[in-house]
Amino acid sequence: MDALSAARAIVPRDGDELPPLSWRSWLVLALFIVVSVFVIRPLHIPIPLPTHIRPIRWKTVRIHMDMKLAPWTAILVLLASTAIKFRQEVVRGFVGSDGIEPYAIVILIFALAYICISLDQSGLLSYIAMHVTKRWGCNGRQLLLCFYTLSTIMAVLTSNDVVVLCLTPIICIFSDTTGIDAEPFLVAMFVAANTASMALYIGNPTNIIAAQANGISFLLYSAWMALPFLGAVMAGAVVLHFMCLRVIPREISVDMSIQPRDMLVKPRQAVFGASLLAMCLIVLSVSSFYGVAVWIVTLPFGFVMLAIDAAIDIYQTRPVAALDGSEKTSVVSEAPGVVDTEHRNTHLLLHTETQLTINVAPSTRSEQIDTRKKPKPLAKCKKGFEKIHKVGVHRLPTVTAVVQRLPYSIVPFSIGMFIMVECLSELGWTPRLAWLLKHMCPSVVPAVFIVGIVSSLTCNVLNNLPMTILFTRALKHPVFLLHVDYRTRKGALFALIVGSNLGANFTLVGSLAGLMFQGIAAQKGRHIGYFKFIRWCLPILPVQLAVCCAILAAEMVVIK
Repeated sequence: MDALSAARAIVPRDGDELPPLSWRSWLVLALFIVVSVFVIRPLHIPIPLPTHIRPIRWKTVRIHMDMKLAPWTAILVLLASTAIKFRQEVVRGFVGSDGIEPYAIVILIFALAYICISLDQSGLLSYIAMHVTKRWGCNGRQLLLCFYTLSTIMAVLTSNDVVVLCLTPIICIFSDTTGIDAEPFLVAMFVAANTASMALYIGNPTNIIAAQANGISFLLYSAWMALPFLGAVMAGAVVLHFMCLRVIPREISVDMSIQPRDMLVKPRQAVFGASLLAMCLIVLSVSSFYGVAVWIVTLPFGFVMLAIDAAIDIYQTRPVAALDGSEKTSVVSEAPGVVDTEHRNTHLLLHTETQLTINVAPSTRSEQIDTRKKPKPLAKCKKGFEKIHKVGVHRLPTVTAVVQRLPYSIVPFSIGMFIMVECLSELGWTPRLAWLLKHMCPSVVPAVFIVGIVSSLTCNVLNNLPMTILFTRALKHPVFLLHVDYRTRKGALFALIVGSNLGANFTLVGSLAGLMFQGIAAQKGRHIGYFKFIRWCLPILPVQLAVCCAILAAEMVVIK
């Protein structure tokens, strides 16, 4: 039985009744609005706490009510008030239903993130940055188009998350080398990545959510989205060109003495990582024809990359016997003339700490031991983790560095928002959204433009992944299915995909890629705030959205 037949079995053809709303429904909606406000404008709450020192003194602890904490605070309030049930809304919000699996999306992002960050640690991205800088770095406007094109190609072949993880460090390194402002290039890269991610089925997790839930195949998806994608990419390039005419200088001074080969500090990991990423993307493309979940494909590749990094690290930091019979740790350089400063600094740090401990006088050490209080269990645990971290940095430098750079902040935010969306669905708001969309979509052309605009704006409140889940369930709800014809439903579905991709080109909270983009840029010393990003993207989104929706609407009208 298809979705339409199932809807007819649930709701009569002329039925337009909506489930009643209770106090639980309104509480969920109110808390959801509050969470959305905290995501955009975090609140720092100072809380005074007493210390254990006599006389008692007070210290201030700041709680950051931001995108990581706000959703879970709201979930705890809902659970405490019995507005939701753990086994229903919370569990289903994490596990998913109707072909939508939120946990699988997080696994997909982390598996690809590990591979891409490992490539960055190997120096391959810096190697590419130096090549790009030396080849096109003398002309600023030409270089902007080069990065835009490179981001587009990479996003078509991979995904927007991969592009952000790979190219954000490259552009920052290029900016450090030339002294030019990195913001225009970062924005161009980000806009191109989100625009081109709509081209293929695997380009964005939102594409997979909408396509899997509605039974759209890999080839059918590509056939409908090819022309809208090209139109949006060209429109974005034109707008960016005119925006950056006064920002980017025509000529850039580049130090041509820099050798790209010097940036490739770990050639073995670079070769293995690039090959593994290429194989992963090929398998992802092929597996989509057989209905294999994408996280099942990407997770093994992530573990293989982890195993390769660990094996190379252990080999390079293996202990070798010295002439006096003692053991020393040898860090083997992978290429002549290349100095692994990260390994050297780590080795010197550990050596210095060891020497300081050994050189303490025996009497002083005994006095310290006698007067020292018995360590608390929490202190023991902390000391154990510090020891494990030191061993990891010493013997597994690449693995430790990559694991530390993984985008952990997206996990509490994304899972929390998934659960909040599930609460909205269970307490009567999804059928009301379906009812609203039914009245806003009288025919295929208005459906394309209205759903495209509404979804692109909504993903900047919900984030594009929860927004796609909410709208996909609304478009599959009987209230919408029974009152809208097939072509209008198809137009609304593909417009939802357009909005979920292009909507991320407006605010940093519009997509998980935006959160990773902001974090990586901050690590490289580029702090791009919420409103600064809006000022850059405000002229771009309306033009891209209008061109893309116009092409999609023309396809829906012309193609029968």
